[in-house]
Amino acid sequence: MLRLIILQMFLVLLILSEFIYANDVILDPLTVISTRLDENILYTPKNITIITSDQIERSPAKTIPELLSLEAGIQSRSLFGNSAVRSTIDIRGFGASSTQNTLILLDGRRLNDIDLSAINYAAIPMHNIERIEIIRGSGGVLYGDGAVGGVINIVTKRAQAGVNTGLLKVSYGSYATSHVEGALTRGTEKYGINIAGNYIDSNGYRSNNNLQQKNIQADIRRNHDGGELFLKAGASDQELRLSGNRTVDPTTGLDELGADRLGTDTPNDFANEDAQFITIGGKQTFSNGIVATIDAGYRHKNQTAFFDDYDGFPPLFPPGSFASYLDTDIDVWSLTPRIKLNRDYLSFNHNITLGIDAYYYDYHSDRSLNPGTINTPIHKLDIDQQNYAIYANDLIGITSSTYLELGVRLQYIDLDSKDDFDGTAPGAVNNFESKAADFGSNDTEEMYNFGIKHFFTGSISAFGNVGRSVRFATVDELFQFNAFFVREFSVIEPQTARHADLGIDYEAENISISISAYYMKLKNEIHFNPATFTNINLDPTKRKGIEAMIELRPMPGFSIRGNYTYIDSKFDEGPLDGNEVPLVARHSASISANWDINSIFTLSTIWSYVGEKRFDNDQTNDFGQKIPDYDMWDLKLTGEHQGWIASFAINNILEEEAFDFGVRSNFTPGRFNAQPLPERSFILTTGYNF
Repeated sequence: MLRLIILQMFLVLLILSEFIYANDVILDPLTVISTRLDENILYTPKNITIITSDQIERSPAKTIPELLSLEAGIQSRSLFGNSAVRSTIDIRGFGASSTQNTLILLDGRRLNDIDLSAINYAAIPMHNIERIEIIRGSGGVLYGDGAVGGVINIVTKRAQAGVNTGLLKVSYGSYATSHVEGALTRGTEKYGINIAGNYIDSNGYRSNNNLQQKNIQADIRRNHDGGELFLKAGASDQELRLSGNRTVDPTTGLDELGADRLGTDTPNDFANEDAQFITIGGKQTFSNGIVATIDAGYRHKNQTAFFDDYDGFPPLFPPGSFASYLDTDIDVWSLTPRIKLNRDYLSFNHNITLGIDAYYYDYHSDRSLNPGTINTPIHKLDIDQQNYAIYANDLIGITSSTYLELGVRLQYIDLDSKDDFDGTAPGAVNNFESKAADFGSNDTEEMYNFGIKHFFTGSISAFGNVGRSVRFATVDELFQFNAFFVREFSVIEPQTARHADLGIDYEAENISISISAYYMKLKNEIHFNPATFTNINLDPTKRKGIEAMIELRPMPGFSIRGNYTYIDSKFDEGPLDGNEVPLVARHSASISANWDINSIFTLSTIWSYVGEKRFDNDQTNDFGQKIPDYDMWDLKLTGEHQGWIASFAINNILEEEAFDFGVRSNFTPGRFNAQPLPERSFILTTGYNF
């Protein structure tokens, strides 16, 4: 039913574009449709950061995860290397489950899927990003489940009527990395179109880590009196080889991390992805000040991945007996109408947002022993999931210096799962596979936020808020072996979190300071138990921390900015009471500086630090060692003259040999696997704006 409704919406909007709006005018170019934040976030009682396109262009960071990890409260981990293709972003310390607790949006639409797949950040051209909105802790009401640690909304550049620009950039750098970027914007009085493309070809830092990435995105708009119609579409294709782990085992003297950082033990592993999306909608401002937006979207993603076991378990099984190949298709249909209105009620000014979110997921995954046996898969998973939500948020001006925010969201989820099992398929017996019984579940959860912000003076303000957020288990967490090593769709309760934030801001001409503290109490946190190899609901856990930022602007054309994060992420009850959550650094910091040397050249530099943290699977905190702390120093020189652009960037200047992800062995003392980060690298870019 939802898919039929969305198809009807497509047709209606296309018809409206030609037959309803006869008197067209040029829109204000600052109008945006991809955000649910209030237009002036200055009064919103949340810890929010906006990264602009100018900051992105100046930064030495080469990827979106590198850029985000420089912000307070955010840590990243590079699991697959090479252009941070499928890195994880972690807001407020969730470790291995960070992807499921940090909601990533592209132009307001969810990129997190209903499985454990990572976000493909390389499929989003950085030069086509208008801004990135970071909402820490309080995004559940506006954006839904999964926004436990926070929300990151990546807003791409939009077509504008009457604007005609173009861009072409070519880069070459370490590891035989070639990068081509292009964008073209054309507009008339009524119409605008923006097309952006991206191509990356790189050998990667390590062996068997080649990447080929192709992207194209388009934004088309038609203005009419008081509003616009829009269509956004894109496609990406990625081929990625997986270099795997480097192993350290003191019991045998093995040290692949120290002796051969660049090597691989997984020469056959790969993960490929093809994806397409389309969003169509319209926005209308009515005479009474109501702004209505209705948009519908469709996204398709196909992922294939192969993980070879190489050695097998001789003499019982030959090599390759425990390999795994996945061919997964996900179709996502969405409908997200909303209205905004600004009204005076009971002597108070109200900025109200009302909306409905409807998402339908069609998930199909064939799972076989290897690519050659995909026609006879062991499992064929078919899963339908429907998410429906209604939400309301009100930012109330109590006085000219005090603002109150109230928000509530009610979300319903319905899931139906089926496993078509073939016990005669290659690998079914060796891997102890069995059929999982059909499974269905539904649940309704509420989310809320309540906050207040007060301006003591024109420069000093403080805010506080409390809220509730929710996360539901993913398909890969539900489909697992139980304690008797039998396949099943397990019952995993929704994870809920209650949180509180306090913050103070100081803003003057030459200085900005922001300090905030938070506390989260989680119930039924969804977690992988390495002792039983199952996904479970934990006893209560908690997180608390401090996020601080200071920016100095001592003179025109020069600024220096520092961020510091303290995270205390711990288990709170049960057998793990008081233990630290793995993969979460307690301390992290960064210092960045930008200097406009003259009208042509700009120099940017970043120093970043990530403290030590527990290895993955070390929930018991008894491994005896931690992932070491490290710091990086990056530098970028940019020149621009009469449309021509050139830049030279060096990353990890001091050639730090670091790794940010490692997994301990639960069977061999001192043994661990790690994925090393690149050492010193460079990239040279030249281009032209026209």
